[in-house]
Amino acid sequence: MSIGSISKLKTKKRKPEQPLNPYSIDKLNHIKPGVKIGFLKFWISGAAFFLTFTAFQRDPFDLLVAMYLILVLGVEFVVNKVIVWMDNDKFPTLSYLPHHLQKKSMISLLLTMGYVFLMILVSYQLIELLLSIGIPSIGMIFFGFENVGIDPITFGLVYVLIDYIYLLAKNFVIKKIKKNKED
Repeated sequence: MSIGSISKLKTKKRKPEQPLNPYSIDKLNHIKPGVKIGFLKFWISGAAFFLTFTAFQRDPFDLLVAMYLILVLGVEFVVNKVIVWMDNDKFPTLSYLPHHLQKKSMISLLLTMGYVFLMILVSYQLIELLLSIGIPSIGMIFFGFENVGIDPITFGLVYVLIDYIYLLAKNFVIKKIKKNKED
């Protein structure tokens, strides 16, 4: 690019009443927070599955416990923190949290442990059900149908689907409780 063509680039002028947005140049700024949070949850759950089931060759129950512990730490100290950090007036994100407690309390960690246990149990059972009725996993599609089993991508996608259903139910119940308190 020559110097002449650089000077011809149009710069978007902002209106004087419009506040300066320091993140306006960031391309991720145009992606909705729900998509970012969903991808983060998918990535954390898939990575936890990959780290345990792909890296280690142990008893499946031991691997589930290891994945559970990794996911509890990932959800409590990465996902929930990012959701709180992303919350602002323009894009409220607190509805994506699994629970609404003070994040530095022991009760928050215990609730996250219960939430992750529920998510793993339901996700694992749903994937096993889908495989038993003949619906292939993503790994089976990519690497051949003789490789029957759960893979990180399938687990992550099902985990995010179950999480989405959980959040819809949780937010519906909270909305009904607030409505009943107002009446």
